[in-house]
Amino acid sequence: MIDERVQLMANDAVADDFYLARWQAPHIAAQVEPGQFVNIEVAAGVAPLLRIPLSVCAADPQAGYIDVLYEDMGPKSQALSRLVPGVQTQCLGPLGRGFPPPAQGAGAILVGGGIGVPPMLYWGAVLRRCGVRVALLVGARHKGKHLPDPLLAPAADALRRATDDGSLGHAGLVTDLLRDELAEAGPHQVYCCGPHGMMQAVAALCREMDAPCQVSLEEYMACGIGICVGCAVELVGAEDDSDYSRYARICVDGPVFDARRVKWGH
Repeated sequence: MIDERVQLMANDAVADDFYLARWQAPHIAAQVEPGQFVNIEVAAGVAPLLRIPLSVCAADPQAGYIDVLYEDMGPKSQALSRLVPGVQTQCLGPLGRGFPPPAQGAGAILVGGGIGVPPMLYWGAVLRRCGVRVALLVGARHKGKHLPDPLLAPAADALRRATDDGSLGHAGLVTDLLRDELAEAGPHQVYCCGPHGMMQAVAALCREMDAPCQVSLEEYMACGIGICVGCAVELVGAEDDSDYSRYARICVDGPVFDARRVKWGH
């Protein structure tokens, strides 16, 4: 982990309210693994005060850059969307624990929804370079929220989309696509990131169909290094009733967890 001075190389709109930012960050690019994230300072003053945590969706150690995808949906992301190439700022990373590899011979099914798609892109590209077959299933509310094919294609041998309103791909939930994929000959390893409800549904389906599943949890974060304990998640199967056993910090113990260990609620 390093707090690196980074420079913005590009910051382009790629879908409705979605932006792709490329940062010259040679030290972080040399260390970051799929599933990890960075904490980027978007303003030098107090508005916004806290940094913005963003998953890394691509990294090139040789060229020394990282890419992050984000949605313009709040003060920090709005401030980030206004930055222009050449701007320098501080970036803390890589943070958290990344994705574990699938079992030998298993194919990977990556399920992403909304802003949960970015970590799937980095992981899918790495898996394919290692010879793992990757199916990428992407859900969004409507066609305008889907990322363009050139961004998704490097991460998938097979790409399927779903939209709530039927404007692109399957009309319905991304879990419908997942059920179809899991019905194919296995073995499979599922990886998922997206809205809480979607991940809960994916975890339940994987449990039903006896498929291992890793989820990358998202939560409001402050420090990003485990000190403030603002991003705690409750686990099942704790050794005792103490908070230290029942809860984990998403920023340092995750963001990736075995879906069976997460207490999803009702």
